[in-house]
Amino acid sequence: MGFIRRLNEYMRYIVAFIFILTALWGTNLPKDELPIGLTVEERTRIHEIGPMGRSTDPPPFPVRNIAEYERMSGVVIRYPFGISTELIREMAEDVIVYCLVSSGLQTSAYNSMNNANVNMEHVEFVLGNTDSYWTRDYGPWWVVDGNRNVSVVDFTYNRPRPNDNAAPTKMSELLGVPYFASDIVHAGGNYMTDGFGISASTLLVIEENPDLSQMEVEALFQSYFGISNYHLLEDPTDTYIDHIDTWAKYLSPAKVMIREVPQSHAQFDEIEAAVIYFENTVNAWGEPWEIARVWTPNNQPYTNSLILNEKVLVPVVNNQWDDEALLAYEEAMPGYEIIPFTGSWESTDALHCRIKGIPDLELIQIFHNPMNDSTEAEDEGYLIEADIDALSDSGLLEDSTKIFWRTDGNDAWSSAQMFGMDIPELPNYRFGYIPAQVAETNIEYFIQVADSAGKVEKLPIGGYYDFLALPTDVCDEWLLGDMNHSSTFDVMDILLLADLIMFDESQGICSESVADVNNDGILNVVDILMLVNWVMNPIILGE
Repeated sequence: MGFIRRLNEYMRYIVAFIFILTALWGTNLPKDELPIGLTVEERTRIHEIGPMGRSTDPPPFPVRNIAEYERMSGVVIRYPFGISTELIREMAEDVIVYCLVSSGLQTSAYNSMNNANVNMEHVEFVLGNTDSYWTRDYGPWWVVDGNRNVSVVDFTYNRPRPNDNAAPTKMSELLGVPYFASDIVHAGGNYMTDGFGISASTLLVIEENPDLSQMEVEALFQSYFGISNYHLLEDPTDTYIDHIDTWAKYLSPAKVMIREVPQSHAQFDEIEAAVIYFENTVNAWGEPWEIARVWTPNNQPYTNSLILNEKVLVPVVNNQWDDEALLAYEEAMPGYEIIPFTGSWESTDALHCRIKGIPDLELIQIFHNPMNDSTEAEDEGYLIEADIDALSDSGLLEDSTKIFWRTDGNDAWSSAQMFGMDIPELPNYRFGYIPAQVAETNIEYFIQVADSAGKVEKLPIGGYYDFLALPTDVCDEWLLGDMNHSSTFDVMDILLLADLIMFDESQGICSESVADVNNDGILNVVDILMLVNWVMNPIILGE
């Protein structure tokens, strides 16, 4: 009997603990709002989560999953809101705000936004019941299918919330776009894609699909989303939600942001292991990912941001690290407008979780591998290549297909024309040249195009790329051992060479190419000794 009594007490503690967790997940939620996590009652209905017979054939190939940082024409939110009307007002300046709302609450939703000076001409109500405001998690995912249509590819929301689960169908019907559905249980907060066939999630997607092997999950994403490389990782933050947007974010097809914590943090090792994982993978062009970091010492939700065309909307929490987080975005995404917003944010749930983007249905797709640093000019200049495809089928305005560029510190943009090639197999290929520079310099640039339907698009949408540009064969003009390009050999060359070899302190883009004084392919003390000999015995140079 004593054992049974202790067991009953233990079970009461467990139940109480679950209720406490549920209350914490629902912190700051309006009355009757469901939390982002499962409620105690929903945990008894896990068996209700399933495809429910909605699966269809995959979209026609080839399929390309649209990334968050591509052109968006709208966003999906829900009323009662999980975000401030200030944030809604900001989004409605540029895109259509599609507001999911039950018919009985439409007037209240309208008044709430109208009283906050939201541009109501940019608000469209989508009538019907909803269960919660986590539109990122249950909202539609988007692809460009083989017929060059922007289409919805649906999934089953990983919550027993049928009204929320119906949102993708509603949006496809409202917008008149093709609808496809896959046999996968998932959540949008646990998914990010680069737009080039690479995506990432935590292993939660495997756990939530016990009837599918990892190979079968990857095959579904290949068929329905065109994903050829699906990264599935342990969640380094070890929270109840296990969503990747709580700790990582693709900022572009070449760059990923990952949160950073102090060494004393309980998840420091796990987060750094995730960084190492991404450092050892490659992007769509076979090049290493550029890793940006944002400091989150107290689990601030800074990675849970929304890229919306030229703007990045960042959740802030009114503490001393907000400014540093905004600066991290400014450095990682130069030229974009970085805008902070407060709210009822938590480390596991913030701005990104409560908004879902709707892409431009007539995208101008621009695919371009950004220039690498230390690029030497060809005879014509620095070659810029891109594939450009206007989904409007109206045709590109060739005279408006240009590269805009400037040297570092110059406010004025110059332009260079891009050209096509008369090759039927390459109808979308365009190329152009940024003029060669007479000296090593940093060049900032973007691509801008227009189609006959009146659309104008840039890449990147909100800013610019930059690279360190070298004149043609600039390093060939330097003498071996002439570390500062002074055309003489002196003590300064010895000091610079010693710094490079002993302390790995490079003194310029050409310093390593002229440091191998004895030309044996190895940088070591022998090179220093030979250079000392040259400085002390100049006659050797003439022999």
